[in-house]
Amino acid sequence: MDLNKAGTFAATTNNNYTTIPYHRATSFRVTNFTGKVVGIRRRHYSEVVDNFNDVDFTEWTGGIEYESSELEGTGAAKVTATAHRQLTSEVVLDGAEVEFSIVTPSSDAYSIKFSVYDDVDRIGMDGAGFITVTESNSKSNTKYKVTIRLNPTTSKFDTFLQEDGKDKVSIDTDEDGQFGPNNLAQSIVAIEGDKHIVVDPIIYHKKVNHSVEHIGHGGNYVYPCNSETSEYEIINLGSDALNYSDNTQTISISGFYSR
Repeated sequence: MDLNKAGTFAATTNNNYTTIPYHRATSFRVTNFTGKVVGIRRRHYSEVVDNFNDVDFTEWTGGIEYESSELEGTGAAKVTATAHRQLTSEVVLDGAEVEFSIVTPSSDAYSIKFSVYDDVDRIGMDGAGFITVTESNSKSNTKYKVTIRLNPTTSKFDTFLQEDGKDKVSIDTDEDGQFGPNNLAQSIVAIEGDKHIVVDPIIYHKKVNHSVEHIGHGGNYVYPCNSETSEYEIINLGSDALNYSDNTQTISISGFYSR
């Protein structure tokens, strides 16, 4: 087995949804020999906040302009000073993620802050979730994905940084955020930095309760991934023998991922 292209994993769950452990992947296969019915579903519905394929920046405020594409599509954005726009008008659920695809500045030293705020008046302060990309945690003139995971019910957030073609790296875990009183309804995204940075696109991975697919005992199925195994979550639904009341027991399924 080429460990650079494939590998195995185990995922443990009970009667609560549990995210499958992260592995960079294009697909994975899971096998259920637990004696229980396992439920599996995607965690998110992904929406494009902005792909910058036109020169319309009317939804943005601040220092932002059109740039020929270095990342995806036909265009990108160059952020030259603090810039912000609306993320969503809806309440944000636990586990939602905001993903920025960027090219870091071509400088020896830089500091770029990516944030989600509950209110525009909070810009410049700590937000619901934020991450600062610098020369100490990234390489200059390099493609990255910057991800902020939001958990409004606990006022916590996690952040990740992923160099193009490499595994995602955890930067912050269970950090305290300022979520405000409305669970981030009318929230905004902001980019603040001391150097110009190219961004394209910004994706909002909205946490939703998708329908659950059932994997019975002995089941063996392959699921596609956009980029990673943790796009899915699993749950123990119990067994027919005990009228599905044994769903609180902790179980583990095995998996095999492919890149």
